[in-house]
Amino acid sequence: MQVKGMLWIFQNLRFLLFASAMEFVTADDQCRNNVYIEGMALRCSVFKRWSVAAPHLCDVKCGQEITCQSYNYNQKYQICELNNRTKEARPENFLSAPAWFYIRRLNGRAPLGSIPELPALSCREIKDSEGKHTISGKYWLDPTGKGKAKLIYCNMVNEDMDECKFNISDCDVNANCTNTYGSYKCTCKVGYTGDGHSCSDIDECKGNHSCHMNAICTNTKGSYVCTCHRGYTENGRGCTDINECKGNHSCHVNATCMNTLGSHACQCHAGYTGNGQNCSDIDECKGNHSCHLNATCTNINGSYLCECHLGFNGNGQSCTDIDECKGNRSCHVNATCVNTLGSHVCQCHAGYTGNGRNCTDIDECTGNHSCHVNASCTNTNGSYLCECQPGFNGNGQNCKADPCYHYKNLTDANRKITYVTPHGSELCDKQLPEGWYRFVGAAGTKMPTTRVPAYRCGTHWSGWLDGAPPTVEDGEVRKVVCFSDRSTGCRHSVLSFVKNCSSYFIYKLYPTSSCASRYCGTD
Repeated sequence: MQVKGMLWIFQNLRFLLFASAMEFVTADDQCRNNVYIEGMALRCSVFKRWSVAAPHLCDVKCGQEITCQSYNYNQKYQICELNNRTKEARPENFLSAPAWFYIRRLNGRAPLGSIPELPALSCREIKDSEGKHTISGKYWLDPTGKGKAKLIYCNMVNEDMDECKFNISDCDVNANCTNTYGSYKCTCKVGYTGDGHSCSDIDECKGNHSCHMNAICTNTKGSYVCTCHRGYTENGRGCTDINECKGNHSCHVNATCMNTLGSHACQCHAGYTGNGQNCSDIDECKGNHSCHLNATCTNINGSYLCECHLGFNGNGQSCTDIDECKGNRSCHVNATCVNTLGSHVCQCHAGYTGNGRNCTDIDECTGNHSCHVNASCTNTNGSYLCECQPGFNGNGQNCKADPCYHYKNLTDANRKITYVTPHGSELCDKQLPEGWYRFVGAAGTKMPTTRVPAYRCGTHWSGWLDGAPPTVEDGEVRKVVCFSDRSTGCRHSVLSFVKNCSSYFIYKLYPTSSCASRYCGTD
């Protein structure tokens, strides 16, 4: 512990003395050839990053890396960044960076004077360019011109140095080093790819390989191995399928074993379900089946049965309805047989009631019927009859009163055409209610059918029927009643209806329009 402590103090003291001898500058002096610059850092050239406990350790790290040309140090977070360039080589990447400082490597690096950081394509070109100042040292070369630098050791004498022999080349550990005059060549080993300075393992399994199509290719460092898939046997370069169905397998007793490449499959028999290793009977009656919709499905092991329902004929998958109405049936004589799917129904005829097998006549006259209020209802088998009562005409469902039985009498003697009206005592029918009337007694038996002189019948204008009266067969006939005065035959008129009731006439009369008109009678 004491030795390590003394070493740490010595190293930090060495760094402090080293730093105190440097010239501290600002970002404005970045183009000068200074060793230590605070507040600046070189970007885009870092190839390694470390966390170090003290600044001098960053100098130690740079000295241990042959590619290190400068380094950046963060004083706050104690981070050390090693650069493979200097600020002179990449001035465009030398940027302001608070809490950082930049130091160019001195030990182990030969200054090139006015020669740029990447001066030439070969050691000989470096020697020729330095002339008498040629010294032995380590230089950066950039043969591609794209920033892909190579670090070699140049012995400034004319003899060629075998970098491969002295192990000072930068060839990858998986590359072969071949010495050339003034340089060397790196070539990746078989199974690796790259430029020789950096070699990556070739994954033959992603490209061309000799493994069998039923084998697994596993990549290894610089090569690969082949392993047959499960279910195959042989040496991995030629794999043969194993037929598991010829030996022990895990298929169920109600399943079929089918050999496949590298394995086998189990398939449950028809009528069973499962993964082949476990098979259960399918109850087809609960799912899809071919039974007719008018059949019963019965499940059995591995299958099912179909049986037509009662009232149907067929094999269960096709069922046809039996028409019971064409054969023996139990319907009543007053009922109709109606065939239905799988059965039949009996319906009592209209006018009968019951279940179809027993039907009883309905007496409509004691319940609902369509006979008119002025008609008589007579029950019949399965129906009824309606007949209008005396004094009414119609079909029994509609009965109209017969005016020959429903009328009023006009009996006043002053209605007769022989009655002369005294002046100033004229009567009229303006207040006569509309209806059917008969002339009887002193008024006569009918209306006159020829012109009546004025001032007869107890009025000024006497009313008479224009035209001959109807016969019995004519029924109700529309006629015109004329009212005459002294000068005209028909001063004015009204419509009326006349009916011959065989032994007498009746008239449908309406109120007159004036109080100087009246209907007349005669014998």
